[in-house]
Amino acid sequence: RKIRFTTFHQSFSYEDFVEGLRAETDDANTNVIHYSVEPGVFRLICDEASNHILTATTDVPVSAKPRIWKISIDGTGPSKIRDYCFTNGEARIGWPEVGNIKTANLNSPEFNLGHNNKLTLDEFANEIAVGDIFLCIASNTEVAAIGVVKGEYWYDQSPSQDFNAKFKNVLPVTWLATNLNFSILELNQQKTFTQKSIYEITRFSWKELLESLLKKGINLSGIKTTETNTSPYVLIIDEINRGNISKIFGELITLIEPSKRLGAEEALSVTLPYSKKQFGIPSNVYIIGTMNTADRSLTGLDIALRRRFTFKEMPAKTDLLDYVLVEGINIGQLLRIMNQRIEVLIGRDHCIGHAYFMPLKTDNSLAKLSDIFKRQIMPLLQEYFFDDYEKISWVLNDGSLNAPRFINQGGETALNQLFPSHILDKIKDSRWSVNDSAFKSKASYQSILGDSN
Repeated sequence: RKIRFTTFHQSFSYEDFVEGLRAETDDANTNVIHYSVEPGVFRLICDEASNHILTATTDVPVSAKPRIWKISIDGTGPSKIRDYCFTNGEARIGWPEVGNIKTANLNSPEFNLGHNNKLTLDEFANEIAVGDIFLCIASNTEVAAIGVVKGEYWYDQSPSQDFNAKFKNVLPVTWLATNLNFSILELNQQKTFTQKSIYEITRFSWKELLESLLKKGINLSGIKTTETNTSPYVLIIDEINRGNISKIFGELITLIEPSKRLGAEEALSVTLPYSKKQFGIPSNVYIIGTMNTADRSLTGLDIALRRRFTFKEMPAKTDLLDYVLVEGINIGQLLRIMNQRIEVLIGRDHCIGHAYFMPLKTDNSLAKLSDIFKRQIMPLLQEYFFDDYEKISWVLNDGSLNAPRFINQGGETALNQLFPSHILDKIKDSRWSVNDSAFKSKASYQSILGDSN
């Protein structure tokens, strides 16, 4: 996706935005918890927008999102079996006593298989799919060969005598490169390969592997790069002022500057704290932050972020409502005159947006207008004016045209029944109430327009 959306809030963190650790249970043993590095929304879109789009053109195409598997073929020393596999397009493992893994009962006591061995055999025969990637190791830190799985598992009942006949379990593989000594440490968060013969590698993606190989000058047979990716990728951050900017952006606050983007003269990259990967921001990534100026959010926005953004005011587009009529009342003009009064009383930052009234374009009934005013506009005005109902009544031009008032002053009991006569001239009645019947009256909305009607 070229457009992603997120919302900042007080609990939103660097781990949600860039990357963080996530606890997961082992599928084979739910009592075992392990931690993996998960990219956040910003790193994901930067990865997608990175400067090169890499595609595979092998006879058996690489999957769109291939799983990457470490495999050890007959250890790490010189091996006729491994050489045979590279020459004949195969990957082989042992355990001849099990026979055909597809039909064998791996839990049988006669095999005496430990948990890791059972998992290795099951993955080799059932989990690894056509289009997945094999990394055949040369040592616990280096890759000897890289291949693409091109066929289904099969059991070789009578293997060639050119090598140890124990290696009967076979997966067809197109080997893209052999005789390598490619260090995996930088990609794999400085982690070495373990002794387990086969397991999935999740610390880096196929795309990251390809980019790392290209940087090292290692070419893979049938793999090529396309044109530079210049398509724009957009991250929209709603309520950008609500998050702790320093905490969320961390060291990336510098990297979002145009001059620090990848490919720029002053390009910078950082080593991410969890994955230990080098990370830079592509020039075709755009960040759009939205906020409501009514809560004075701009003045409270992190200065470091303010310096790196340009700001565009988005006033209410009342013209979008000029052709919306509710029983002859022009909604565009209604909103325009209300906002002019609000601007005079408390400033333009509190003007009402046109989005509240857009549903009237499909339902221009008085009932819909009533619902919008009662459930959205009135509560908004109460918040803006801190329940100063006198000013709210000014905005609504209450009392003109002898229409039902939205705001009624006074209460059921007269002041002279509540207070003695000698203090009545010192009292200002502060009682105000919202008149529900006015929301259903066409005349009440006409009174808002006043002389502009």
